[in-house]
Amino acid sequence: MPPDFFDNPALFRTALEESAMGIYIVDRGQRILFWNRGAEQIIGHLAHEVVGRVCMNHLACDQHGQTLCSDDCPVTATLRDGQPRKTTVFYLHKLGHRVPVKIRSQAIARNGDAVEGAIVLFEEAIQPPAETEAAMSYGCVDGVTGVPSHRLTRAVLGEWITAMQESRHPFGVLRIRVLELDEFRSRHGPQSAMPFLQTTARTLRHNLDRESFLGRWGEDEFIALLPSANPVATAAAAKSVWSLVAHSEVRWWGDSFPVHAVVTHTVAQPGDKLEKLLNRLEPAHAAAAGRAVSRARSGA
Repeated sequence: MPPDFFDNPALFRTALEESAMGIYIVDRGQRILFWNRGAEQIIGHLAHEVVGRVCMNHLACDQHGQTLCSDDCPVTATLRDGQPRKTTVFYLHKLGHRVPVKIRSQAIARNGDAVEGAIVLFEEAIQPPAETEAAMSYGCVDGVTGVPSHRLTRAVLGEWITAMQESRHPFGVLRIRVLELDEFRSRHGPQSAMPFLQTTARTLRHNLDRESFLGRWGEDEFIALLPSANPVATAAAAKSVWSLVAHSEVRWWGDSFPVHAVVTHTVAQPGDKLEKLLNRLEPAHAAAAGRAVSRARSGA
């Protein structure tokens, strides 16, 4: 390494700028001073869009959809007491979906004096499921959302049921429906629903682990399969998925719209047949969708 490397601030900045890991730096008032290309790639916001703004708290939430602010924010806590923090948060991507990221905040101080700012490093916590890559090789990818098509999803669900009869290990099934898209289509045209479906698919893909499967099920629906799940874990996954989808948003002609969705769940047990499993989901799904639409229309 050249002897003048450590005396050249430009080289240090370039190294930070080109890192695949997301990196940003804030001052004592949480104003963003630096935003690298890794951060741009992970959550979509470009440097010129965020530098000079106050922190990213409004874009981050926990797994329950609660916005991180003041004492709940790890960066705020680090600025307050100078201690590093490690945690997982869910950033709102520029495209509207939620991305889970592992972050580490570290205080910046000169010669051990008072904290002057913080550096935040982050990377995506969960890689999208690998099923989409396999589906592409069969030409069975849904053209709108990029996830496996209904035909392939039904085939995979049948394969999971067959494998379960041999292994005797149950698995979880989530059915996710995006609500009120017919009404949105009638007002804004048939193509207007596509961003809602794409945003929902991205949120789901970024928050399901690689062993899970996600596919298109109906016009406005998806199905996710969770390996080796029990009723408690499946219910918790359904709640987490619903919260993250519900805290996503879509931009349409300059306006921002929330994503209304309903998530129902069940656990496939040895002895289940495909139609029996689907029939078990149907009544709960219809009832939950009805309640969710009623709440949305009443302003709840």
